[in-house]
Amino acid sequence: MNKLSRLSNCQTSVLLVSIFFIMTAEAADSAYLDEFERRINEERHRLDAMEEQLDRLRSAGEVEKEAPSVEPINSRQLMAAEGRSDPYLDENFSKSIPLVGSPWRFSFGGYAKTDLIHDFSGSGNRRQFVLGQIPVDDDPSEGSFSHMQVSETRFHFETRNMESPHENSFFLELDFFDENNPSSPRLRHAYVRYGKLLAGQTWTLLSELRQLPLMLDFAAGDSILGGRTEQLRWTEHSQDKTFGWAFALENFNDSAIYNPTNLNGSARSDFPRLTAGFTKLWDQVEWSNGAAITQLRFDGAEAVSDSTEITFTATTAGRVYLDKSAGHWFGFGFGYQSGSITDVITFANAGIPNAAINAEGNLDVAKGWNTQLGLHWNWTSKYSSNFSYAYAKMTDVPEAFEQDWIKIGSAFHANLLYKYDNQLTVGVEVMTGERENISGRDGDAQRIQFSTFYYF
Repeated sequence: MNKLSRLSNCQTSVLLVSIFFIMTAEAADSAYLDEFERRINEERHRLDAMEEQLDRLRSAGEVEKEAPSVEPINSRQLMAAEGRSDPYLDENFSKSIPLVGSPWRFSFGGYAKTDLIHDFSGSGNRRQFVLGQIPVDDDPSEGSFSHMQVSETRFHFETRNMESPHENSFFLELDFFDENNPSSPRLRHAYVRYGKLLAGQTWTLLSELRQLPLMLDFAAGDSILGGRTEQLRWTEHSQDKTFGWAFALENFNDSAIYNPTNLNGSARSDFPRLTAGFTKLWDQVEWSNGAAITQLRFDGAEAVSDSTEITFTATTAGRVYLDKSAGHWFGFGFGYQSGSITDVITFANAGIPNAAINAEGNLDVAKGWNTQLGLHWNWTSKYSSNFSYAYAKMTDVPEAFEQDWIKIGSAFHANLLYKYDNQLTVGVEVMTGERENISGRDGDAQRIQFSTFYYF
C-alpha cells in the first residue's frame, strides 16, 4: 500500500512535472508565436508603406512619361483657340503656328474694314476718291450720294521654312477691290522669297510706301509712283543692313498706246522693264531712290512701219521721323516720267496712255511729274491724325490725246483715328480734290468717310 502510494505519488509528481514542462513549453511557444506574429505585422505595415510610396513614384513616373505627348496637344488647342502658346510661338514670325512634321510655319491675318462714304459732289467712283473721276462740266453728273462697302477687307497667308539657311517664304494677299466684281477676291500680292531672289507679284521697286500715312480713303495715295506688278527681283544689302539695293525685271503695261486713227498694228514691247533702286537708313531718316527703263513699241502691220521709244521713270521718296519715339513723322515722294505716266496712279486710274501713235505712225510720248506729301501725328496713345497731299501733272501732252482727259490732279486728306485696342480702330476722314482737263476745264469735289478697322 505504501509502495503503491509512493509509486502513485511518484507517478503523480512525474505527471505534474511533465504537465508543467509541457505547459511551460506551450507558454514559451505561445509567447514566441506572439512575438513572431508581431514582427510579421510590423513588416507587413512596412511593406504596405513601401507599396504606397512605390505607387506614388509609379504615378509620378507615368505623369512625367506622358508629359511630352500631352502638353503639345494642349498647346495646339490653346493655339487654335487663343493664338498664344509658348512652345509654338516664334518671336521672329508673329501669329504663326508650325506645320507638324515639317520645318514650315504658317500665318494667317489681315483686317475687316467697313466704310461709310458721303460724297457731296457726285464723284464718278463711289468706292474711292479718284482724281480722274472728279466732275468737270457735269461729267460725271454732279450730285451728292452715300455709299457703304467692305471692299478693302483683306486677308493674307504666309509660310516660312524656319530651318532654311536663307530666307525661304511664300506670301499671298487678297482683297475685294475688284471694280468689275466687288464680291470676288482680288489678288494683291503673290510672291516667293528664296534667299536674295523675289519672284511673283508685289510692289514695284518704284513704290515707296513709307511715305504714306494711314488714310481711310483707298485712293489717298493717288499720286504715288508704282503699283503692284509681276517681277523677278534680286536684292543685296550691307552687313549692317542700313543700305540696300536691288535690280528687277518687271511687267509693264506695254499696250498703253493711244491709236486714234486705228493704224494697222499693235502695241507691244520686246522686253520687260528694267528697274533698279536703293535704300539708305539712318536713325531718323529712311530714303529710297528708284529708276526704270522701258521700251514703248508700236508693231506696225501692212504698210505701217514699227515705231519705238525708250522711256524712263525716276523717283525719290522716304520718311523723316520728327521725334525719337517715332510718334510723329513726315513722308515725301517726288517723281518724273517720260513716256511712262501710267506709273503715276492718278493717270493709271484714269486710263491715260503713255503715248499716242500719230497718223504718220510715229510715237508721241507723254511726260509728267508727281509729288506726294504726308504727315502722321500721335496726339495721345489712343488718338492720332494723318494728313496727305497729292499732286500730279502731265507736262508734255501728245496732240492726239482727248481734250476731256485729266491733265492735272490734286487732293488733300485729313483724318482723326481712335485706337480702341490692338484689334479695333475707328476714324473719320475729310478730303477735297481738284481736276483740270487737257482742255483747261476744271472741277472740284469733296467727300467725308467713316471707317472701322478690325485687325485679326
